[in-house]
Amino acid sequence: MKTPVLSAVLTVSLTWNALALAQPAHAPAHGARGHQQDHHSQDNYPRGSHHESHYRSDLPRFNEQDILRILRQYDVRADDSLPPGMRNRLAQGKPLPPGIAKRFDDRVYRELPQYPGYEWERVGADVVLIEAATRIVVDIITNALIR
Repeated sequence: MKTPVLSAVLTVSLTWNALALAQPAHAPAHGARGHQQDHHSQDNYPRGSHHESHYRSDLPRFNEQDILRILRQYDVRADDSLPPGMRNRLAQGKPLPPGIAKRFDDRVYRELPQYPGYEWERVGADVVLIEAATRIVVDIITNALIR
C-alpha cells in the first residue's frame, strides 16, 4: 500500500516541478527583445524612450537617430549585399551567422555608444548590436548604411 502512494506522490511532484521550470512557448529567445519590427517604422518615439516598455530592461538602449547621424558623419558605406539565404538567417535572439559581419573602423567604432559586453558590427547595409561573449544578435538597424 505504501509503494503506490509514494509512487503517486513522486510522480505528481516531478510533474509539478517540470511544469514550473518549463519556458512557455511564447517566451523570447535569450537576447531577443521580444519584438520583430522594422526599425524604420513610422512610430514617432526614439529608441530608448519611455514608450518602449516591452523591451527587456537589461539590454542596451540607444537612439537610432544618433547611430544614423554618426554613420552619415563618417560616410560609412554598405558592404556587398548578402545572399538571400544568409540575409534570412540574420535575426534578433539568434547567433550571428559566422563570416558575414565586419567590424567598423576604429574612428567610427569609438563614436558609437559603448555597452560593456556588447559590440557593434555591420552586415551588408545593416548595423547589428551583439552580445560579445555569445554572438547573439540583440538588435538590428536595417538599411542603416549608405549603398
